[in-house]
Amino acid sequence: MDDTEQIERLYTPGEVADYLGIERQTVTKYALLLEQNGYNFLKDEKGNRNYTDSNIMMFKELIKQRNRPGITLETAAKSIVAIYESKSVFPIDTLIPSDITRLEQAIADRLDQQDKTIEKQSELIRVLLERLNEKTKYEEERDKRFNERLDKMVAEVSAAVVKKLEQKEEQLLLMATQEVESTKKEVAAAKEEREIIKSEREAEKAEKKASMLDFSESEQ
Repeated sequence: MDDTEQIERLYTPGEVADYLGIERQTVTKYALLLEQNGYNFLKDEKGNRNYTDSNIMMFKELIKQRNRPGITLETAAKSIVAIYESKSVFPIDTLIPSDITRLEQAIADRLDQQDKTIEKQSELIRVLLERLNEKTKYEEERDKRFNERLDKMVAEVSAAVVKKLEQKEEQLLLMATQEVESTKKEVAAAKEEREIIKSEREAEKAEKKASMLDFSESEQ
């Protein structure tokens, strides 16, 4: 068998789209995605891409992987290109049909490895989240105890302030009562003094009047 018999057939974008049951624009999208990750397609003299059987298989893997949990289309494309470049089973962009199974297995192995890595990372994230939740719960309990102590202190201080204010009010009331009583006594004393003075003046007037009557009678 010569080399020409081993080279894969080349397909147009339309043929690839029909084979995979997708839009032609989607084929172009996948091709650009693979190129962005370092893959080079065969192109004709006009720069149009020509697709091989291995390319179709790669597109099938992208379609398969896009719905896998934890794996994006970009991640799958990067993995497929990395496997393509690292495996010696397909050193060039022309694979014979017997090599396609080997490529599929290589991609599957790499994706399984990624699944295991993602699983380990998910477990690590779960453990970290549990620790974070425990820490959050501890901090909430600590804050609750602190707030309870603070509320108790505020209540005690407030009660002490109220008690002092009540005592102060009682003292002020007592002082005011004493002041009123003292004022009443002073008023009563002043009134009594006025009565005495009034009585003395009336007695003095009566005495003068009597003296004047006596003088008048003696003149007669």
